[in-house]
Amino acid sequence: FAADEAVELNASEIIMREVSIIGSKYNVKDIAGSAAYLGIQDIREHNVDDINRVLRRVPGVNLREEDGYGLFPNISLRGVDSARASKVTVMEDGILMAPAPYSAPSAYYSPTTGRMAAIEILKGSSQVKYGPHTTGGAINYLSTRIPSSEKVYSKSSFGMFNEIRNHTYFGNTEQLASGKFGYLIEYYKRSNTGFKELDVTPVTRNDSEADTGFSKSEPMVKLFFEPKSNLYQRIEAKFGYTNLDANETYLGLSRSDFSADPYRRYYGSRFDEIETTQFRQHIRHFIEFTPKTSLVTTAYGNTFNRNWQKLASVNGNNLSSSGLTLAADLACLKGTQTGTCTLELRNNNRTYYSYGIQSTLNHELVSAGGTKHEIEVGIRQHYDQVRRVQWDETFTQNANGGIDSVAVGARGSESNRTQQTHATTVHASDAISKGKWTFTPGARVEYIDGNYCNGDCGDAGVVTGDRDYAVVVGGGSLKYDVYEKDGRDLDIFTGIHRGFSPAAPRSSLRDGLREETSLGFEVGTRYANAKRAFASEVIFFHTYIDDLIINDSVGGTGSGNTINGGEVRTLGLELQANYDRGLDKGWAIQTPAYITATYTRATFETDTSSDDAESIFAGAKKGNLLPYIPELTLSFGLGLIFQKWSANIDANYQTESFADGANTGAGPNVNQRFGKIDSRLVMDAALGYQWSNKVRMFTSFKNITSEEYIVSRQPHGARPGMPFNMMAGLEFDL
Repeated sequence: FAADEAVELNASEIIMREVSIIGSKYNVKDIAGSAAYLGIQDIREHNVDDINRVLRRVPGVNLREEDGYGLFPNISLRGVDSARASKVTVMEDGILMAPAPYSAPSAYYSPTTGRMAAIEILKGSSQVKYGPHTTGGAINYLSTRIPSSEKVYSKSSFGMFNEIRNHTYFGNTEQLASGKFGYLIEYYKRSNTGFKELDVTPVTRNDSEADTGFSKSEPMVKLFFEPKSNLYQRIEAKFGYTNLDANETYLGLSRSDFSADPYRRYYGSRFDEIETTQFRQHIRHFIEFTPKTSLVTTAYGNTFNRNWQKLASVNGNNLSSSGLTLAADLACLKGTQTGTCTLELRNNNRTYYSYGIQSTLNHELVSAGGTKHEIEVGIRQHYDQVRRVQWDETFTQNANGGIDSVAVGARGSESNRTQQTHATTVHASDAISKGKWTFTPGARVEYIDGNYCNGDCGDAGVVTGDRDYAVVVGGGSLKYDVYEKDGRDLDIFTGIHRGFSPAAPRSSLRDGLREETSLGFEVGTRYANAKRAFASEVIFFHTYIDDLIINDSVGGTGSGNTINGGEVRTLGLELQANYDRGLDKGWAIQTPAYITATYTRATFETDTSSDDAESIFAGAKKGNLLPYIPELTLSFGLGLIFQKWSANIDANYQTESFADGANTGAGPNVNQRFGKIDSRLVMDAALGYQWSNKVRMFTSFKNITSEEYIVSRQPHGARPGMPFNMMAGLEFDL
């Protein structure tokens, strides 16, 4: 952080204002709100490909891990519901990346951390531009930029659980007679056999998956062209693809089995597998009318398909309520039952479409009195859709654990439906600067038209519905630059904003679900002393949420009854400090250190009623704590850099939290999804050696103390965090 310098954007880099929401670590100081920028060093040097491990370093972020690899993140910003990161606006290069941000925002797809150049996080009043989910904040993944000169990069690593990773790209920018042309070709690959072990029975398992791992492949192409013209213009195109095949399950373990072996996986989950494909593309045009006025227009389209074939019930009993509680069902899962039993699997086959066009106009002006205005006006026309074509498969398992028969239902016979949303969004803001003061008011208007069909739209007898409505959100922030002199910078800021999260069309129309709204307030200060290699930040926040949306994905019976959970209040304190004593004292060795802490008090302000007794929110009373939001999260780390050697150690501590809103550890119906998540301390380490200016060797260690801990009791039973894991590799930058 001490080496970051302010760099004036030249014409060819102005487009980054649209691609990014912060731009660099240096730019964080100019934001009147809570923001973080994690660059290449935070991702590549620590050899991290799990968004949970990256975001641990950011205050105000609460995380519920699920699979140990970060494939399906559950991210909460400032205490909002974390389920599938559905209350966070997730973007890549400024483009919405949730499968269907309005119709079905749950993050069954999330951009891959390991191929990114940076990750940006905005919380609070500073993110009025980014929606539709504006209560908590926004996360923007920045993909690899097209290099300004010829470059070849490759990083390969190998490790435990047969882990193999490779990230390779090459590109160049060339001067042509007609203008400037640049390109980037990238490929990312990751595979492993998983750290969980399936039960073994005497039966030869020719009909099951061989391991609990996954394979992911991601090619990408980027192109840009800057024509020679009177006005500076830039046209950029990006085409990316992701294929994931994971032997992942919703099934966890009972309390007693987790205590005996947390990395066990029941035999009954051997058929569980998710296959996904995602296509993403955009074309972006930038034109600079004057040095003070520019327009960026982006057309984008994403298609995501997934089929998660996963165990849903045993002997006809839903896993949420009885699968890990009834002795007969548990024996079936273990393959130890005395007679025959049935395993019912649901093929959750769904296709998502998301596309649109957005334009942002930026204009700077200075009034006669010396007041500076940075005006931004934007509009987006967006459409998304989710299409379910699901079916069941019933396996009859004999006393030896073998399969006697399989009954396959008709495609589209289970919860077949279509949801779609048209959304028109307009936002405007003005950063008004006078002397040391900067006031930034902003507003966002969402006009949403959603509809659903219980089946194929247009078929006779299919139940349909349609609703359109408008929402106005926004707020303002105020920043005062106390001083900025001799490398020292002290700012004080505050802000207030109204947030919003839309309900899915079917829930809104069928269940009368209201959109979730919020009112958030924050006040904070930042101090940095570049000469002393020190920086710090303290922020207090308070958010009041009305009509909390509880998605069925965190419910139990799969009844589809998404509900409004009443009122919720979150308040807390975010602390962050960075210091390098080696730089400060002029030592031969550098010692970068950091500490971040978040205190969050997230409570229900009203009793929550739910007709789904298995929902983890069922039984919540006024004053109870929200599930999966620990009161204290603490991260700290220390690095050593000496000549060609570097070493880092990172630690994360969380206090205990509840897995259910009733806060009883049992819930209305006793099952394995309720209880506590114990406190834990997890430590990682990394070691690197810069062999030459082109080649770097490295090794990384995850969970170096081999801590055995529960990360979640959802979806169905206790799930472990990653055990000790070691990787090593080579990085070439030519």
